Formats: sequence, C-alpha cells, structure tokens
Amino acid sequence: MTDVRLPKPGDAITEAEVTEFFVEEGATVSEGEPLYSIATDKAEMDIESPAAGTISWKVEEGGTYEVGALIAVIS
Repeated sequence: MTDVRLPKPGDAITEAEVTEFFVEEGATVSEGEPLYSIATDKAEMDIESPAAGTISWKVEEGGTYEVGALIAVIS
C-alpha cells in the first residue's frame, strides 16, 4: 500500500484545498496519472499518483487539509 499525502506546494504554505478528484473511489490508477487537484491562495496544481493500484480516498472534495495530511491510499 502507498499513502498519498498532501504535498507542500510552497515554503509558506501550510494547507491547501482539495478541489477535484480525477479518479473515482475504487478505480485503478497508474503511476504518474493525475489523481486530484489542489488550490492555495497563490496557486493551483494537479497531483500525480506515486504508484499504481486501486485508489481509496480518505478526504472529501472541497475540504481544506494541512500539508502532510493523508489524502488517499493506493493498494
């Protein structure tokens, strides 16, 4: 299993909003495939899958989470 955690998009950033999931719960993903997008007060970015497997989301779209928060698990 691989934990997918909220990355640190910038030095002064401590949290970000998960704005959209690109993959549905239980779907199979490939390494490097876009998983979700985040937004801060300064930037928006898409986050890629660090591994291949089946996605299990641990957060909700529209929620704001701290850097390092568990976003999903890929098994």
